[in-house]
Amino acid sequence: MTFHPHNSNLFKRSPKRGFALLLVLVVMVLTSLILAGIGNGLTTQFTAYRNTADYDQALYLAGAGVHHAIAMIEEDNAWRGSISNVELPPGSGNRYSVAAADGDPGEIVVTATGEAGQVTRRLECVVSTSG
Repeated sequence: MTFHPHNSNLFKRSPKRGFALLLVLVVMVLTSLILAGIGNGLTTQFTAYRNTADYDQALYLAGAGVHHAIAMIEEDNAWRGSISNVELPPGSGNRYSVAAADGDPGEIVVTATGEAGQVTRRLECVVSTSG
């Protein structure tokens, strides 16, 4: 009996033999694309949350500046001036500054800025001294 490799069943390939490998590769690529999209979306969402938190915190810091100035005015009705770079809480890097100046007769204009992260918010209040 002669051995003919071309006629042997061992060397015949099924037409479906490479299909499993191709299917695995397609599934891996699709899974990688989905996971990359989810990761990118989460990074964007985290950045948006951080910016929103800084935006709100800057407003609260400006409000703290207004309250600080009003406390100074209540202590001394003649006080007009400014308070600069008050860090709140200490060591956080978040700060507020405030200035009080005379406005229309019987009014004091209090202007405060709050800074948190890369966000700065400005708040202006008119305080009535009459009544």
